[in-house]
Amino acid sequence: MVKTGDYLFKYRGQFPIILFIICIPIIAQTSYHDILPDQYQKIIKICAISISTLGLFCRYYITGITPENTSGRNRDKQIAHRLNKKGPYSIVRNPLYVANYIIWIGLSIYSLSYILCIIVTLLFIIHYERVIMAEEEFLLQKFKDEYVVFCKKTPAFFPKLENYKKLKYEFSIKKILRQEYSSTLSVIVTFIYIDFLMHYLFHLNPFGENWCWQKYTYILLISLIIAILLKIIRMKSDLLEG
Repeated sequence: MVKTGDYLFKYRGQFPIILFIICIPIIAQTSYHDILPDQYQKIIKICAISISTLGLFCRYYITGITPENTSGRNRDKQIAHRLNKKGPYSIVRNPLYVANYIIWIGLSIYSLSYILCIIVTLLFIIHYERVIMAEEEFLLQKFKDEYVVFCKKTPAFFPKLENYKKLKYEFSIKKILRQEYSSTLSVIVTFIYIDFLMHYLFHLNPFGENWCWQKYTYILLISLIIAILLKIIRMKSDLLEG
């Protein structure tokens, strides 16, 4: 499982692509799009967007408060110059993965399919259980008894809020802008994709009057332009460093 986790760690960014594909037949067969009244659908979708937004803001906070070279987007190998034990890591050992799950469960709820929610949860558990095992094996080898003590006090996935210890590290908006533009863009694209998919499957005319394709086009273009600009700034200058 650790070897599998090392492989999944390297390619964990491709996990959403799998969900993009498998959600098509699931939504087609199990979505309540044609069953629930419009007012209930709107309430559920607003709740779903709020849940995913909460997950994004959790990611922002974790990214902005976490020291460099301890947790991030490294894929080729594990990196940990120090052991995070305070801030969000004092209440749960894998706060970024908790945030990811909040985002994905919100996206699943938006599809109006409880079956998709269940499947996403199961896939998430299977996938990240192995990734976490690989990461924890690396941390155990590097920090030894310090990590053992930390694990005894701090849960792996379900936060223990009373354990919170303030982290004496300056919150960095620059780090959020440098690292989280792609996550934000992915969430926006996924919401639009699910909405488009439901209208295509149930109305057979996603560009008709019932779908706000012009509004979504503007949202997508603006989000894409911002993401590209941030990437260019990150690659061509040091404005987002520090």
